[in-house]
Amino acid sequence: MVYLVDDDKSVRRAFELFLKSAGLDYRSFGSANDFLAVYKQGLQDTLVLDLNLPGMSGCDLLTELDRQGIHLPVIVVTAFDDATSREKCRQYGVKAYLRKPVDGETLIDIIQFNAE
Repeated sequence: MVYLVDDDKSVRRAFELFLKSAGLDYRSFGSANDFLAVYKQGLQDTLVLDLNLPGMSGCDLLTELDRQGIHLPVIVVTAFDDATSREKCRQYGVKAYLRKPVDGETLIDIIQFNAE
């Protein structure tokens, strides 16, 4: 299952279309809190995460996942790149750190590579 967390509806919709066209199961969320409210860890899960979210940021979500002992493959997609965010992502073990706009084929390739 691919979990997509991005507050921008148009970005979520575009990513959903990419995921659907690749035949991947997905669920999308507009906030980190919405994701945490329903997430139950699975063996084949991947998280596609925006960092600039209202309320709990993407970096805050990584901290919370770590606190809960949840370590799933994370692909960060962000328009707001900075050294602090990159370091937090590195510490968590993020599989890929992509700047928006993201090419859909690149995103699918990274997701499928991490699922193997």
